[in-house]
Amino acid sequence: FFFFNDTATTEIYTRSIVGSVRCVQETGINAEYMGIFIMWILCAFLIAGIFAGKGVDVSTLFTEAKCKCLKEKGDNYFIPRCFQSGGRADPNCGKNLANAKSAGLHADLYIFPCVPCGNPAKQVDDTIKAVGSHTVGIYWVDVETLKWHSDHAENRKFIEEMVKALQAKGKKAGIYSSYYMWQSIVGLDYHGMSHLPLWYSHYDKKPACTDFKPFGGWKKPQIKQYQGTTTLCEGGVDLNSDCQIFLSSHLNNCLLYTSD
Repeated sequence: FFFFNDTATTEIYTRSIVGSVRCVQETGINAEYMGIFIMWILCAFLIAGIFAGKGVDVSTLFTEAKCKCLKEKGDNYFIPRCFQSGGRADPNCGKNLANAKSAGLHADLYIFPCVPCGNPAKQVDDTIKAVGSHTVGIYWVDVETLKWHSDHAENRKFIEEMVKALQAKGKKAGIYSSYYMWQSIVGLDYHGMSHLPLWYSHYDKKPACTDFKPFGGWKKPQIKQYQGTTTLCEGGVDLNSDCQIFLSSHLNNCLLYTSD
């Protein structure tokens, strides 16, 4: 049941399920009804997990108050920009990470690389310095259309060097992109990053990840960015959902099964 973003929540829900099952066993309910009862429990927690898997990414400073507002509205992860496409670390990176932690939000970050600047390893070093002592989950490398080389091979090399630099520093790397961005920048036949988590964008304003169209060797995404710049808690954000919880088709199957 590890479909929640934080270990504490996962542990609470897992213990609750185990406790419910023991309760049913002690009441002597027969096996058939026990199975249905357990399925309903799983469905309930599945629904809770789906609505828990919300988050935002930001490119501006979010105060602690704004981060707490996000938490109150049901968001549980926060992805600030920590490197700018102009070629420098984002000066708001450390502050955003600190404010997210104070608000109880899980934090990843994204690097918007400066391809014309070259030297992806230095861009990684600058990002890590900006992060400082803050805890970060995934360092997402932003692969979207902006000043990339016209040669796919050159772009692939740049991405590979940035990912290797992150991994050499002990950081967990991921890729942010979309079907069409990936096609334009590195080509759909390039599967060199498919071993990494994928955060994909598709602005259909629907949190469900059932729209995902495989590309680059990825069959399952981790996060979906489903709505571009919007205002939430008096700040500009993009809206995201966690695809790793469960796809909505699994929820439908669950509900259909238990209604028999």
